[in-house]
Order: sequence, then structure tokens, then C-alpha cells
Amino acid sequence: MSPAQPEEVWSDFTRAFFSPPNDLSPAADETTGKIIAWAKDAWLRSPASPFFLPVSASGWTYWYAICPNQEQRLWVRNLILAFLGSWFDLSGLQPVPADSDMPLDRAIRALLGPHGCFFRLLIPRNANAETSVRQSVIRLTRALAARPYRQIRLTWPLGRLISDFSDACASGSESSAEEALTLLEQDYRLSGANKLFLRLQYLTAFARWADLEESGDLPDLIRLNRPVLASDALARLVMTRLPATADLADFAEAASEFGCLIGSVTMIRSAAGAQYYAYWSMSSGETPGAVVARLLDAGWLDQARDHSGLAALLPVPGTSGRAAASTPSLAELQQALDGGRLDAAVDVLALMSPSAELLPALIDLVTKTLSPRSIELLQRWRGPLGESAVQDVLSGRPEASRQNVAIAAEPFPVAFQAAFAAHRTPIERAQALDELRDQAVSRLMQPGVLREVIEVLRPLSRSVSSALLADLIDLLLDTERDLFSAAGDVAGIQDLRLIVVEAWALGDESGDRHRVSRLLDLVGRALDAGVSPAVFDELVENLRAGWTPFLTDADLPLGLEAIEILVAAQPEAAVALDAFATPILSRIGPHSARRIEAAVLETAEMLAADFGFELPVAVEHGPGIEGGPGQAMPPAGSSVAIYSLMEPAATRAAAIVRRWYPEVRVDTFAEKVATDALRYSARHADLLVIADKAAAHAATDAIKAARGRRLIQYARGKGTASLVEAVLAGFDAIYGGTFSGATAQRTAS
Repeated sequence: MSPAQPEEVWSDFTRAFFSPPNDLSPAADETTGKIIAWAKDAWLRSPASPFFLPVSASGWTYWYAICPNQEQRLWVRNLILAFLGSWFDLSGLQPVPADSDMPLDRAIRALLGPHGCFFRLLIPRNANAETSVRQSVIRLTRALAARPYRQIRLTWPLGRLISDFSDACASGSESSAEEALTLLEQDYRLSGANKLFLRLQYLTAFARWADLEESGDLPDLIRLNRPVLASDALARLVMTRLPATADLADFAEAASEFGCLIGSVTMIRSAAGAQYYAYWSMSSGETPGAVVARLLDAGWLDQARDHSGLAALLPVPGTSGRAAASTPSLAELQQALDGGRLDAAVDVLALMSPSAELLPALIDLVTKTLSPRSIELLQRWRGPLGESAVQDVLSGRPEASRQNVAIAAEPFPVAFQAAFAAHRTPIERAQALDELRDQAVSRLMQPGVLREVIEVLRPLSRSVSSALLADLIDLLLDTERDLFSAAGDVAGIQDLRLIVVEAWALGDESGDRHRVSRLLDLVGRALDAGVSPAVFDELVENLRAGWTPFLTDADLPLGLEAIEILVAAQPEAAVALDAFATPILSRIGPHSARRIEAAVLETAEMLAADFGFELPVAVEHGPGIEGGPGQAMPPAGSSVAIYSLMEPAATRAAAIVRRWYPEVRVDTFAEKVATDALRYSARHADLLVIADKAAAHAATDAIKAARGRRLIQYARGKGTASLVEAVLAGFDAIYGGTFSGATAQRTAS
């Protein structure tokens, strides 16, 4: 069966529209033929434009004003008033109700799907009125063709777009990250270099090493002055090239074109970055003991020693200290600076006497590394050289650099508290929050610092004003995401997650959907790491406490996904989930069912059964309402493969698809590694759906390789409804755009 073409869809529509009770035919007269042709042109336009079509039924004349997009509704309504005046019944200024079952209304709804709306205008039974309206409609149609509808597209703040991109990378959602990256690469506010760095971050996050090496961008990336994330990403590329048992000579050969990517332990943002730092330092002549001491102080030693080649080179902590003190020389200092080895340069200066001539070099190292050792050394030099000498040098640095040093010189818990002090101006607070975000990973990786921060966060989250609580929650969401992306589930990060959820539950009454979506990602990571029944119940109770603003029809999909994420990880002894799920599910009734998409309603029905009750509505099970867009059927024998680590959600989605399309074969997979069955299905299924927010990289990479260039449809979330929607969107792409309407309104009683 070949995919349905837009012209075929239009032909099906016109056959249905110009059938009884419509007494008109497309060939009724020349003018009617022109109006139909103009309507077809408007429908086939990209994006589709509003159009008008006539009806003659039982001696009355009607005109339908049809809007392919509901955003066009008010605009078209105003145009009707302006062009047609009082030549119609004013009741026609209200869109036709979604539950209207008139044959012509069903035909239009089948064409538009869930995204459009239309008006039905009754014309007086008068020849003059009918002629005047027809002439006005022709003028209006020509005006629409000449001046198409302009959509207003709001530009998100750049920080929000970049944060969404980082969220997608952290959650493993390659499709969402790619979508966000596309927007960022089209954004005029970003320089070409920054767009290049973001693409590097994307390719690195999803291990697209071949794409990176074939892009032709590596020379520019190596040459440019890079942010630390970009340097760390390049370090990850080098480490993928290196054998597991590489010695220093092997590393020197692999890294020869890259140079000193990571000059300080404070610039490390991944295990691979820590390994690159260790290899580079030792291959440049530094002693293993000195490198171990630095990595240990920075909290990255275990990650560095995870590489078997380095485990053989780096001594066990305590068996060898820092290099023995020797007489330093300016040549040694210059060699370290020329090689980009900033920590080594600090070590050399630490052996020298305080010097006004060397003070600018020290302050440069402080501003570049913000390391505890460099700041401690600067504090030692303040006494002999005097505060005025230090301030003279600092005054020549940008204000941002001076503020960075001030924050780095404070204990990190104190810096957190200071950022939310009542006396700060909004501008000062925004700058302080930006610096906390920049320094969070390097500071929190230092032994004991995360624990110290957690000790102050809970009282801070309870005492900060409601006006500042959202800023605190967003800062903590960013901090947890960046720390997890850098080092995974480090000690203490679970406590940080619990504090974030508690702060949101007890104080955030904004109803911000973006924030709660981010919070669910954090909860998902907490559950993936494993929690006790008591901690699980604490998480659920906090979610329940803060969920009141989201007990709406519009937020039902979000609530169902939250339930499914929790159900998938619920310990046997946990007891709190029923109290969270019941208010979300029990509010569905006859008053709201018609407004709920079919996939969401069927998911709710299944979940309600799991919690021991029935929805107070009878859900229709089938591909769509009679005559509606969901009536399309894929060819018998079509096959769908669904891959998600949330196996219950995949099972529910498969059951819904089988119920709607009994002749479609649906297979589900939940493996963390690629199996032969998964690869086979990826190669041969007509449609492959991946929940990449609930997938393992190893399996995903393997099935994408097996799939080749054939279509892969990605689910927007982890839950059942998003998987079903992805299946229907995939059917749209393969067989023609008539399936996704099955997620629109469904009759229920």
C-alpha cells in the first residue's frame, strides 16, 4: 500500500463534502469550481491557509470557513465580520462544536484532525444575500492568498534554550537534544564558534565520534579558545581512540594534535577528562605522586584510575606524596605556562617567594583555575605584598573575573547562602547564580563539599522568600543535572535530589510545567540509582504535595507519565503511590473525557485498573470515531517494534496499538544491551519507535546501526501515551497523515 498523498486526502474530502445532504456538486458551475480550486490551493500550501466552501441543503445556503490551525480562529472570525458583515446568522461566529456529528462536519474534521477548527455560516434564503455573500467570499479568498496568516513565534530566552539542550543531553534524549540544537544553530544571538561548541557537546553526549571526525570541524575546535565543556569533549574523543592498556607513549601519539586540553583539575567535566589530565601531566614530566595528589584533592582520582592503563601508572593514594620540594626556576614556570599546565605552574609558584613581578602571573592562574590551591597561594602572598598590590592587579581584570575569584575564595555553602541574601540587587544575584552554575561541578566534586552544601540547602530552601525560591530550585536543578552529566551518581547526589523535590513541593506554587518536567527527569534519575521504600514514599509524598496546580485536563498526560515513572520503580514495601495516583485518575469523568486525547484516555483506563478502580466513563476502543481521521488502517501484516527500558509502559502501548489495529504486529523490547532479536526487529519492522529518554545507549546505538536509513520515530517522553503517539506519527510518515487524528477527541459516555 503506497502512502496517501495530500491530493488523495483532498479528493476523499471533497467526495465526502459534496455528498448528501449537500446538494451542490464540484461541477455545479464555473464559480463553484474556482472556489474549490482556491480552497485546494490553500489546503496544500505550507503551512495550510484558511479557506471557504459552499453548501446547499434543504433550500438553505451555508458557507463553511475552515481553519487548518486553531491559532487562525480569531483572525478568520474578524475577517468574516469585516467582509461579510451582517449577511449571515451571528451564531456562526462560534466554531462548530467538536462533538457535532453532521456528515459535513465529520468530513471536515477528518481532513483537519485535532489541530483545526471551522465555522458554519447560515445565509438568509434570499437571492441577493446569496450573491452578495459569494462575491464577498471571493474577495476574501483573494485577500487571504495575497496576505497569508502570520504566526507570532515568541523567541525563548537563550539561556532557556541552552538549558533545555543540556537537559536533553543529560536525560539521554537524543531526539530532543537534536531538536534543541537545530533551534540553537538557527539562533542569530549565538556566534558561529558557540554553535560549533554546542554541536560538539551534542556529538560527544551521544558518542557520535565518527560524525565528529568526519565533520571537518576538528581543526577549528582545536584552534579556538574553548569553554571547559568543549575541551572536555575533545578529551573524551581522544580517550575513545586510546587502548585500554595505553602507556604514556601511546597517549602522546594519540594526543599530539590536541595539546593540553585540560590544564587544571577544576576544568575536568567527565571521567575521560580526568584521565586525559592525568596522562598529559605525566607525559609532560610531572611525577605520578603530584598528579595523584591533585586528582585526590579535586575528587576525580577514582574516575582517572578506572582506566586500566592509568591504574598501572598512578600510585595508590598515601604511598607517594607530592613531588619533593626543589629549587624552582623561572624557566620551569614558563615551561608549565607554555604547555598549558596551569596546576603545575601553581605548584612552581608555591615554591617561590612572594614577588610583585610574579603577582600578575599568579592572579592569572587564579582567575583561570579558581582552584583552592591557587587561591590559598594568593592569600599567602597578600601579607608580604600588601592588599593594595593585589587589588591593583585585580583592578585590571574584568569585573566578572573579580567576582569569580571572590566566590571561589568563599566556602561553597557560604557562596550559596550569599547568593540569596536579601540585600543583593537582582543584577548582582543573577551574576552570582551564573557563577555558582559555572563552578558547581568542580567545587562539588571536592571531597566533602557536596555534603557541606546539603547541610545548608534544606534550611535555606525553607527560609528563602517565595520570590526567590524559583531561582533556588532552578539553580539546584541545573546543579544536579551538570553534576550527574559529569560524574554520574556520586556520593551525596541522592540527598541533593531529595532536597530539590522537597523545596519544589513545599514552596513552588507557580504551576510551571517546564520546571515540573525537569523535576520528573531528576526523580527518574533518583529512581534509576535505587531508593529504599521509605525514600520512595518521601519522593511520592512531596510530588503529591506540589501537584495540585497540575490536576487539570491539560496536565493529565504529565500526571500519567509521573505515575508510570513511579510505578516502574516502586519498591514492594512502598505505600504512598496510591495517594498520588488516585486524584489524577479519579478526576476523569464524562465532563472531561471528550477533551482528552484517545491515547491518554486509554492509558488512564489501564492505570486505573492497576490501582483497583474503573474510570467513570466508557472508553471506546478502536482506531477512531466514525468517519474521523483515525479511521485509516495500516496494511495488514504491518509490524511495529517499540524499545523502552520502561517495560510496563511499552507493554501498555503495544496493547493499545494492537487493540486499535488488530492486524498490526507489535513487538516490545526492554534490553539494556542489543540482542539478536532486537537487531532483527530493528532491521525488519515497518516502524521502529524508541523512547530515548528511557533507553540504554549501547542498545540504542546497535539498533540504529541495524536500522540504517529507515524511519525511526522517537517518543517525546517515557510513558505509554507518548509511545502510542509516536507510533501514530510514524504511521503518518509511512502511510500518509491520517493516523495521528486517532489521538484526538474520542467519544466517551
